[in-house]
Amino acid sequence: MSDLRAELVGAGGVAIPRYRMLLPPGWQGYDVDMETERELVAAARERLAGAGRPDLAGRLGVQVGDALRSLRSQNAFAYAFAGESSPTWALGAASLVGIKRVASPEVPLDAIVEDAIRNRGAAALGDDHRIVRWTESSPVVLDGVRAVSFLVHYLIAIPGSRRTQAVQWTATVAHAEDLAEDDPVLQAWTALFDHHIATFTWSVR
Repeated sequence: MSDLRAELVGAGGVAIPRYRMLLPPGWQGYDVDMETERELVAAARERLAGAGRPDLAGRLGVQVGDALRSLRSQNAFAYAFAGESSPTWALGAASLVGIKRVASPEVPLDAIVEDAIRNRGAAALGDDHRIVRWTESSPVVLDGVRAVSFLVHYLIAIPGSRRTQAVQWTATVAHAEDLAEDDPVLQAWTALFDHHIATFTWSVR
């Protein structure tokens, strides 16, 4: 494996089985625990100091902390984004989050999948039908500018859970309001994430 292809290895921090998945070239994967929060804030402080803007470190630390706490509240177990060397910056900024979903009597996982197929254009990724993928878009405001958040969701049932638990990977791409849904940039992002999510496998000891 080249140094530009990171492998995300799940250690089961949110009580899910171990797994492996290749990330896009130059991407970095993280847990969403307090140790990761400290590491990200320290790295950001160092970069800001090198850029002559140490005054921004405090505010950025708060933003990072808020973001990771929000992810933890959603039962997230992993977070990934492009490092400085990643060629995906040519397409823009994006992130990837993994969360654990647990069914309830009111909202079973099969109902989530059925709704995604009927109302969101969901389809199986690959011939084995183990991954279901759908997309959606919603308006957002970033730094006072109106934009669109393009989301690509992937749902994978956790083995042995009798379809009551799953992991959901969500890729998020922010883009300008005037970008068409079938724009080649969004198609390229979807193809990229499809390729890497398809490498997801459960680790069996």
